[in-house]
Amino acid sequence: MFKSTLKLIVRKTRQDLLKGKASRIILATVFLFCTASIILAFAKYRDHISQIQEHRKEVRENWEHRPDKHPHRMAHYGYLVFRSAYPLSIFDSGLDDFLGNVIFLEAHKQNTANISEAGSSGILVRFGSFNSAFILQTLVPLIIIFFGYALVSQERENATLKILNLQGASARDILWGKVLGLWQFSLCFLIPLIPVAYIFAVLAEPSMWVDILVRVIMVLVSYTMYYFFIATITVIISSFSKTSSLSLVSSIGCWLLLVVFLPKTVQFAAQNIFPTPSRIAFETTLEEEIIRSGDSHNPDDPHFKKIKDSLLKRYHVDETAKLPFNYSGFIMKEGEKMSSQIYIRHQKELQGQYINQLRFSELFGFVDPLLAVKNYSMTAAGTDFDTYQRFQGQAEQYRYKMAQHLNDLQIENISNIKPTSGQPAAVVDSDHWKEFADFEYRFSNVSETIKEQIIPFGILIFWLIACTCAIEIRSRNLKFI
Repeated sequence: MFKSTLKLIVRKTRQDLLKGKASRIILATVFLFCTASIILAFAKYRDHISQIQEHRKEVRENWEHRPDKHPHRMAHYGYLVFRSAYPLSIFDSGLDDFLGNVIFLEAHKQNTANISEAGSSGILVRFGSFNSAFILQTLVPLIIIFFGYALVSQERENATLKILNLQGASARDILWGKVLGLWQFSLCFLIPLIPVAYIFAVLAEPSMWVDILVRVIMVLVSYTMYYFFIATITVIISSFSKTSSLSLVSSIGCWLLLVVFLPKTVQFAAQNIFPTPSRIAFETTLEEEIIRSGDSHNPDDPHFKKIKDSLLKRYHVDETAKLPFNYSGFIMKEGEKMSSQIYIRHQKELQGQYINQLRFSELFGFVDPLLAVKNYSMTAAGTDFDTYQRFQGQAEQYRYKMAQHLNDLQIENISNIKPTSGQPAAVVDSDHWKEFADFEYRFSNVSETIKEQIIPFGILIFWLIACTCAIEIRSRNLKFI
């Protein structure tokens, strides 16, 4: 009896919500807005990739066509590397608009990524990107509230709630029926949009269709659980409210708390509990420690003077010009190794603070499920902070290998005896520049992404169980009059 009654209430609730002209217009409007945002993001993505390919080609050609030159001059000439967006960024741009896309690589110095969308766009970008994920996370829940706030309270006001009970529908039937009916209605905003996002993401990168498919399914599951929470909280508030107007005010207040106030409060709290230095302060501290550890460009530096003395003793010579390899290149290689180690240590400390902020935000998903679905969505779309960290890490590895490769060229091919006036300059053949391969940015695979999403997904499971328990508990003392 429970199943048949429940099915009737679910179907009746869903049909009532869908049959209205207003609901169909809103569904169509949301779908069109989301589709339009995906199409615009797709065009922007294609333009972004086209520009990156063009700039990469230009940078590579300029590098390979440099004339015969001293390797250390090439090390300071530098190299530009670019961060490509993941195809699903057309659905959820996440942090991509606020993080840099280009890093200038050079010897002895580690630069951060620059040229972000927010930095080169209007001030409105800083308030958040208007994309499909934003609409589904913030605006659709408000729409669900407007359609569901009176599902129980209005029935009580019209005295039909008691009639339902007298006809055999238990409080459990009614609550579950209203929640599931509203939840199924909410999926009408989500399910038609997912294939659109997948199709355009695959059109952007056809070779990644399997990876994109798995990520899209993960996104679908997370938003499905999120909407179940929205439907549950809306119906439960309605069941407690004596009037529909009170239910509407309470539901909107809950939406403001979960969508507007809590996320900003958590972000502010995380930044104050786990503070990070400014870019200038970070670079100044880093530079000071590198100078204290030893300056490879200073011939009188104590640290490198010890290295010089040990080399002269080992090779039984009295001056660096008699060493069987280029002494300056050897010192530069040692200096590069030292500065890189210092930079990596400081960078890990800085990233540790950012990770603490993110973990703090993730744990508050137990208070606000929007934080959980937001983090989950960004990670699945490849637009989260961890993806950005991977780019920085790969760029630094490439920079270090490039610098040491050029140092090795100097060690092996440049004489210790400086050329006098009229002699050929100390250079190496330009063919060596082509030996070092171009930078290739590698996205994290799906298995790595799933590992990163354990906490947000676990929180969504928690809310799924919590909602189920809340419905069961509320059904025991639901008032029909």
